[in-house]
Amino acid sequence: MPNFIDRLSEQVVQKRDDLKKTLRQDASAGEESLRRLVKAHWHKLPKTEASARRPAFAVDGSRAVRHLANGAYLFVAQSLIIGDVNGARLEETSADVAILPGATPAPLVERFAELMMHRLEARLASAQATQAPSGSVLYLDGALYGQLPQLYPLRVTEQDIPDDDLPERILDHYLDLFRLCATRQLVLISIAKTSREAAHSQVWWRAEHPQEKLPFEISDSEVIYRWTERAAGFSTPILFGTRSFSAESRHALLNRIQDAPAIVSFFVRLADFDDALRVDVPASCLGRRDTIGAVEEERLLDERVVLPILDLLMADYGGLEVYNALLYSVDREVRLRQEMMDEVYWRVIQNTLGGEVELRLDRSERRFHSR
Repeated sequence: MPNFIDRLSEQVVQKRDDLKKTLRQDASAGEESLRRLVKAHWHKLPKTEASARRPAFAVDGSRAVRHLANGAYLFVAQSLIIGDVNGARLEETSADVAILPGATPAPLVERFAELMMHRLEARLASAQATQAPSGSVLYLDGALYGQLPQLYPLRVTEQDIPDDDLPERILDHYLDLFRLCATRQLVLISIAKTSREAAHSQVWWRAEHPQEKLPFEISDSEVIYRWTERAAGFSTPILFGTRSFSAESRHALLNRIQDAPAIVSFFVRLADFDDALRVDVPASCLGRRDTIGAVEEERLLDERVVLPILDLLMADYGGLEVYNALLYSVDREVRLRQEMMDEVYWRVIQNTLGGEVELRLDRSERRFHSR
């Protein structure tokens, strides 16, 4: 039997110092100034304010892609919203299916899968916002501000793509959701379990060094993991507007999205040694009128601005494994597991398509996805 363990162990020994770089709690000489900034922008959690329990809802989605023997791609996506209103459980589901031809460019395949899932999530969230009791909390999974600049049109050449207006439809749902939150006094909170962007650290750096660029690229999640001593706390909130919109997405989106609320973003660790979460909240949910189009330059905000959001997050915290009770539950229930996709959904799709066509995995995937 091939022995891979010894070979792997040898490589770990040889590369030990490089492998430890992004995990170390200390800072190199070049990182020290940024480490000080991170510590300056990390604040202790406030004491939780006792308040009446609000109706709350959480939305999440999942998707799967399978490669077919004829080169085509099969997509399945599903989303779920669960909630609690006066002790009564709410549950609504949504699902979709699509097949794209094998000539579809590879980057478009992944983007299509994500957009397909996000449309289901945004549609469920917008629909629930029309009927949720005033003052309710609506949790979304993922970085809200990170998703908005990605809603530029799909680019497809010399072929037809089903649902090629997916980005526009998602944006419609988001704009409806923002409007409903403002008019019905709903609180929209988007939570991402990690962030690979260097957005917050760049803003902190520019505030301290306005004439200098951050000397190296390092993600927000990494700097918080390494230099906050794994202590419970939250980062200085930042107001984001047009920053993440590229020239392409500005041209395609800004006319439609410029009057949408700007996004207040911060990180929070709800208990010592837990992982930090990125939290995005529309400014309107915090009583602010800032819009995306009006905020060209990011702004550091007083940390007290997000105290009401921290109260909600701490009230729904369930420990190191349950960062948010509703989002944790919806994630477990909506996750599209391999056996469900390959043993149940596959048969449903094949039986519905009929015997005149065969739904067949390509050879490389047949080894790993048995039905």
